[in-house]
Amino acid sequence: MGVPVVDLAAGPADDHAAKAVAIDAALREHGFFAVLNHGVDAAVVAAAFDAGRRFFALAEADKRRWHIDGWPLKRGFDPVGWQALDPSQPPDIKESFYLGVEAIGPNQWPDEALVPGFRAAMQAYSAACDALARRLMALYERALGLPAGHFDGFMRHPTCTTRLLHYPPQPAVVAPGQIGCGAHTDWGALTLLAQDDAGGLQVQGTDGTWTDVTPIPGAFVVNIGDLMARWTHDRWRSTMHRVVNRVAGRERYSIAYFFDLDAEAVILPLPGCVPAGETPRYGPITAGEHLVEMYRRTTVQPGVKPTVAA
Repeated sequence: MGVPVVDLAAGPADDHAAKAVAIDAALREHGFFAVLNHGVDAAVVAAAFDAGRRFFALAEADKRRWHIDGWPLKRGFDPVGWQALDPSQPPDIKESFYLGVEAIGPNQWPDEALVPGFRAAMQAYSAACDALARRLMALYERALGLPAGHFDGFMRHPTCTTRLLHYPPQPAVVAPGQIGCGAHTDWGALTLLAQDDAGGLQVQGTDGTWTDVTPIPGAFVVNIGDLMARWTHDRWRSTMHRVVNRVAGRERYSIAYFFDLDAEAVILPLPGCVPAGETPRYGPITAGEHLVEMYRRTTVQPGVKPTVAA
C-alpha cells in the first residue's frame, strides 16, 4: 500500500483515542494515510466518477466552453498543459474540472443536455466529503491534544474545492521531466482523494525515495497540506507526491476534495505544537492569502506557450 490504513468503523468506547493516535503517527511519519469504513456511500462515489468520465469524453471545444480562465472564481475546466504543479518541470499531462462552495460563489456547470446528472452527482459527492472531512478534523483535534470543537471557528464556511481529474495515457514521447502530475505538496488543511484502480500516485519518503500508493477499493487517501503543517509547527508533514501514469494505453481518473479553512482564518502555531523554549518559525497568515499565493505559483501564465508533448 505504501501508507498506513485507518479503519473508521465504530468500535469500543476508547476507539476514538486509538484512531487519533494512529492518525498522529501517520501524519508525523508519512503525511498520508488511507481510511476505510468512512461512511461515504459507494453509490455517491461511483456517480461522481461517472459524471467526470462523461464530461472528459466530450469534444475539446465543448469542454472549453467552461474554461476556468473565463470565470472570475477560477472554477471550471482546465485543459492539458494548463497547470505545472512542479513549476521547475513542463506542465502536467492532465485535465480537470474545479468546483467550489456555491455559498461563497457560483460554479460553472456543464449543460444538463451534454452531461445529464453532472450537477446532482457532484453536489452529493461534495456534501459527503464535507461530512467526512469534518469527522477527520475532530479526530485531528484529539490527535493534537486540543479540546473538542477547537477547529469549529476556523471552518464555519471553509473554502473547499472538488476537483475531477483525468490523466490521458502517457504519450510515448514527452518533454524531459513531464509526467501526469508534477511533484508537489498540497496547499491547505486536508485532502480526500478517491482514485480508480489504475494506480500512479506516489509519495516521497524522508530519504527522497518514491513509494507507490496502491489503490484500495472503497478507500479514500488522506493527506495534509502546507497550511496544516504550518499550523502544527511541522509536527505533521505536508508530503511531496506526484502522479506517473505509466500503464500503456491506460487512462486514470481521480477526484480530489480539498477541505480548506475559512479564507479570513488567521493561522498561527496551535497550542502545544511549539516545543517549550522554541521560537515559532511561522508568523500569522490568513488561509485565503496562503491559497491565492500557491495558486499563482503553479498556474501557467497567459501568453506563455505550455511545453506539452503531442
